Amino acid sequence: MGLGEIVADGLEDEAGFAFEPESSSGPGQAGATSLALTVLTVDDDLEFQRSLKLALANFEFQSRPLNILSVGSARDAARLLAATPDVAVIVLDVVMETDDAGLRLVRSVREVLGNAEVRIILVTGEPGVAPMRQSLGALDISDYWLKTDLTFERLHGVLTSNLRTWEQIRALSQARKGLQTIVEASNCLARARSMDDFSHRVMIELSRLLGVEPEGLVCVHEYGIGADPRSARIVGAAGRLSYAISQDLGSLDHMPVRDMLLQALSKRCNIDGELSQVLFFQGAEQGPHAATYIATGRALDPTERELLHVFATSINSGLINVSLTSRLDRLAYEDSLLEIPNANALLRALQSVLEMPAPRNRTVLFIELDQYSASCLSLGMEQGDLMLRKMAARLRKVFPAPVMVARLHGDTFAILGQTALLHQNRVDELESLDLDDPQHSSFISVRAARVDLDIYVGSPRGVMAIGALLLRRAQLQKGAGVIDYQPVLEQEANQRFTRSRDLYRALHCREISIELQPQVNLQSGRIIGAEALARWTRSDGTRISPAEFIPMAEANGLIVLIGNQVQHMACQALQRLRQSGFTNIPIAVNVSPLQLARRNFLHELIEITQHYQVSPDMLEIEITETAAMADYEGNGQVLRSLRDAGFRIAIDDFGTGYSSLAHLRAMPATTLKIDRQFISEIGATAREHTIADMIIGLGKRLKMEVLAEGVESEMQTTWLREHACAQAQGFFFARPESIDGFLQRLARSA
Repeated sequence: MGLGEIVADGLEDEAGFAFEPESSSGPGQAGATSLALTVLTVDDDLEFQRSLKLALANFEFQSRPLNILSVGSARDAARLLAATPDVAVIVLDVVMETDDAGLRLVRSVREVLGNAEVRIILVTGEPGVAPMRQSLGALDISDYWLKTDLTFERLHGVLTSNLRTWEQIRALSQARKGLQTIVEASNCLARARSMDDFSHRVMIELSRLLGVEPEGLVCVHEYGIGADPRSARIVGAAGRLSYAISQDLGSLDHMPVRDMLLQALSKRCNIDGELSQVLFFQGAEQGPHAATYIATGRALDPTERELLHVFATSINSGLINVSLTSRLDRLAYEDSLLEIPNANALLRALQSVLEMPAPRNRTVLFIELDQYSASCLSLGMEQGDLMLRKMAARLRKVFPAPVMVARLHGDTFAILGQTALLHQNRVDELESLDLDDPQHSSFISVRAARVDLDIYVGSPRGVMAIGALLLRRAQLQKGAGVIDYQPVLEQEANQRFTRSRDLYRALHCREISIELQPQVNLQSGRIIGAEALARWTRSDGTRISPAEFIPMAEANGLIVLIGNQVQHMACQALQRLRQSGFTNIPIAVNVSPLQLARRNFLHELIEITQHYQVSPDMLEIEITETAAMADYEGNGQVLRSLRDAGFRIAIDDFGTGYSSLAHLRAMPATTLKIDRQFISEIGATAREHTIADMIIGLGKRLKMEVLAEGVESEMQTTWLREHACAQAQGFFFARPESIDGFLQRLARSA
């Protein structure tokens, strides 16, 4: 029986049911609430909420009851989860206040709250809203069920499985935090702090074991067997001996204590006293060894001595682990080349800062070298390593402790410190400071970005992701100084993510279409061709500008799929033109560098034309000048293969790139398209004709057709005609239109 049937059969008379308050407990159940596992149900369907409570009323997991919390919206759930981090399982509806409210809550839980432990079970009554395969692949969720499929048994099975998984993840998380504590205790260079923490734990655990006040000291002998035990260092002390920290054991002025410790280290054994005890920890064969003195104030009975023996054995392993973890700490948290903290160390430090209450007064400054890649390519990796070492030395000089300097990867560094210390002047100093030759400082250009942790909300990894994004922006905005983080940046990123997802959906829902913009012969006025332009019209009729979705598609790779669809639609349009009697009107399609770089591009294009029985010479391939020249050898070979197969080749936006005339002459292009910015200058500047006139002359000499783009006025048309430009397109002649509108225009023209 499904949960929907439970509602129908069991809740027809709503007044006939009253749920027991979750905080109450029967006889013999005192403390059950503290053992209860918390399950949160998020659904705006009250009937479904009640059916869930009824189905789980007597459910127990490993003899532990459930504490069921219920809210009716994703917004309320987010607030509750922020205040209640120990929720074990969320049963979450996909569609609530919005169609994707549940999916957005999942991202908020994982990315904003940083809760990777809670198990999320998606349920929906509208399966088409969030398909199972896509949702499971894109989001960190555990299960996805239709509400109608959740029977009693299935619900209990799913909940049991997820609670078991939650307990395992919780246990692993707690173990991981314990390991992190050990690593932090040993510190990155096995300095005194790691042994201090070790000694502190020894003193606390010993005093707790014996029921006495912490009174004693811990000394560590770093060297192997046979070394003088007097050189052992006192790393921890409590009570009357606290003054002795950091002394050598041989310098300790308390003779009875010193002698007992020297005897333990020399004989490598425990020493029993009437009012005190010394435990020896052998450690590894080559050190370190340790000995602990504790004042008991009384004689120990045989049971306590046996407990101390077990304790010493356990601590001996701990001492070895401290030594090992200090080495692991170097590997995990120190950059091996520069011997400074690495990305893991920064993440750990960021976690500590973000857990502080506001105002934190902390900022992360990201630094990236401009010349590193070029230096490595031209002079080799050794020169690149030398540059990194110099930069690390400069960073330590400009940003001394307690500011943290870390290398994230490659030539990217991060500096974490007080906000007032990480300003533009320090970056300027960093570029010019040279410790080796202060009189003749070598300049190192850097890009810089800054994230104020008092206005940032998110995870440590989010800080690093934002830093990388800001550095890319700094690369585009050369000379803009330090780029500062603004919260709107994440909103823009979320909008781009949402729009990118919508574009992916639009491709599969056939929301992408083409419009044809006529190309005319300037002498006769006849339409001699058309350019196919991609258009995105959403299901509600709203249109998204190509200036918005084409760059997005190029960034996320969807341009390949869009280009393929445009080629199919262009060939379909050629079919209709042929059927209507217009057999000599070619159509041009734009091809991105990503498409051109595909190994099977030519083969796929030929297959498309054969499928629609279109002659290759009726399909013109347009590639921008920049793309054509960026990889001249690779792209040139592909374009030659396209030309050999019969396709026309047009160089789009000509004049905006940096063409080599030698390369252009060898390029198998049939058409040069003058970029619209040079056409718009005609009549607007004193030397309006210079570049357009040069391109027209160049096209003639290279025996290519020349087409002017973006023609919008009679004056521009007249000028182009007088200067022997043969072809043009633009709003002056016609705006882009559907294939039906284009056919009507052709009929009128005929």
